[in-house]
Amino acid sequence: MMSKPLQSVTARPFRIFPEYQYAFTAVSQLFQTTDLPDPPLVYIYGPSGCGKSALINSLLPDYVNLHPEAEWNSMTASEFAAKYAVASKNKRIAAFQEKHRGMKLLVLEDIHSLENRTHTQGELLSTLDTILKQGGAVIVTSIKPPGELAHFQKKLINRFHGGVCVGIAPLKYQSRLELLKFWADFEQIPIKEKELALIARQKECSPRELSAILNQLHTVSRIQQKRIEGRFVQEFLDGNLDPPRTSTAKITRVVCREFKTSLAQVRSANRSQQIVLPRQCAMFLSRELTGESLANIANYFNRKNHSTVIHACRQIQNDLEKSPGLRQQISRIKQQLGVYPL
Repeated sequence: MMSKPLQSVTARPFRIFPEYQYAFTAVSQLFQTTDLPDPPLVYIYGPSGCGKSALINSLLPDYVNLHPEAEWNSMTASEFAAKYAVASKNKRIAAFQEKHRGMKLLVLEDIHSLENRTHTQGELLSTLDTILKQGGAVIVTSIKPPGELAHFQKKLINRFHGGVCVGIAPLKYQSRLELLKFWADFEQIPIKEKELALIARQKECSPRELSAILNQLHTVSRIQQKRIEGRFVQEFLDGNLDPPRTSTAKITRVVCREFKTSLAQVRSANRSQQIVLPRQCAMFLSRELTGESLANIANYFNRKNHSTVIHACRQIQNDLEKSPGLRQQISRIKQQLGVYPL
């Protein structure tokens, strides 16, 4: 089997703060060992948007460099369940098992989405046991610690407890400030430290939400052609300077025009590439430009689980790094929505 290409790993930089240190150490030791990993499983839990995926992706290149021929994969638990369902429907269970049980590393995110999926849990248990027995490694993420997973097989929870279980705590003020400074520098956003400190003090939220606030603030400042200084930032934080208002429905209509497809197709179960790409773009832009939750975005596209949206956002983010054409399309869509000045 061929190893997964390194280009699939996000290149966005990541900073290690005290709140991440234990998880960072656990994943680093798992990835950097050239012998049998001990323990071979790491379970990371924390609220949505706290940085679980970003931490893992920042370290994956270390694993790939150390194990260039190793077969590995990173997916959400919902993706695992969907692929298993397709294999079962097409009577290709054996091929599914050969592919997934032969991996040297499996990163499985949002394990909590498998609640009540008894058959998928059973298949996952066998997959994990085979990978670990063959000397492989597994990383699992969730918004809950293992003991709080509802309607899960006891054996599966025991496997999680048998590894390193580490939680990621909410960022404290100093970490929030340092993260905002880091992102502002990386994105070349013209904002001073005292204004970033204002955001960090007033917004005790996740890294993902902090990133959204910073990007929205930058967008509003460009549209209104105003400097990002103290009074401007405070008015924005008070809700007096709203970013351009849009919605998932409006975004999707503009995306359909750009890609010359229909709203019905994008919201359907059609999985052809001609439909999947605009659907993923609409999900990506809905996450970036609206205040909608992942669950609400998924519901608009008639998806049962928000993991589909997470996967779409990752896929488009990776594609944007490699495709100038896609970057131009996204830029045109944003201009039509009025979030960037023409």
